[in-house]
Amino acid sequence: MSADRATGDGAALAEQVYRGLLRTIIDGELTPGAWLKERDLSERFEVSRVPVRQALQRLEGEGFVVMSRNRGASVTRITRPDVEELFDARLCIEPYATRHAATRVHAGIASAERLEQLLERALAPGETSEAGASNLAFHLEIVRLSGNRILERSLSPMLGRMEWIFTLTHATREQEHAIEHRQLLEAILAGRGEVAAAQAYAHIDQAREPILDALAEALDW
Repeated sequence: MSADRATGDGAALAEQVYRGLLRTIIDGELTPGAWLKERDLSERFEVSRVPVRQALQRLEGEGFVVMSRNRGASVTRITRPDVEELFDARLCIEPYATRHAATRVHAGIASAERLEQLLERALAPGETSEAGASNLAFHLEIVRLSGNRILERSLSPMLGRMEWIFTLTHATREQEHAIEHRQLLEAILAGRGEVAAAQAYAHIDQAREPILDALAEALDW
């Protein structure tokens, strides 16, 4: 086997382990604080320890895993300051992006077709996880419509942690969430940039305390 082929196969295996492990964390199969033993993960995913180690390093960089030289790896414990920082970061990115998305859509520079599809998909009867994924994609699509790739690249790494938190608190403000997404879409389609930005800010900020309260109950803070 050539070096390039071996490298490619190794990257594919690391990606496979990464996606599988990320899914188990987000879905709650592995709870915050759970230990992640390389040997057990190697057996679970039927790979050597190298792609497991690579996947763990990537998850550490994204905030899902904590690695210690002497104690190994464990699932990150979700703390109130962590969640506060996530909401603060979103409040810096999303209202600004929403304002520009509304301007560009109204001017015909960008199309909101996918945004409409994502909203309908989130509202359709089905699995909660599918609705959650569509809701997160809805937020990312708004940022993409702003045309600012730096903002899009800034929000993308947060999506996994947002999904993790929303999975733990999926019933929190569920009906309000759907109504606010509809209002956001209508403001964007109408080109009402300032209104859309204000709605985006309120949508995120109003969810903060209910989600923190739900997490406190779920995680026994």
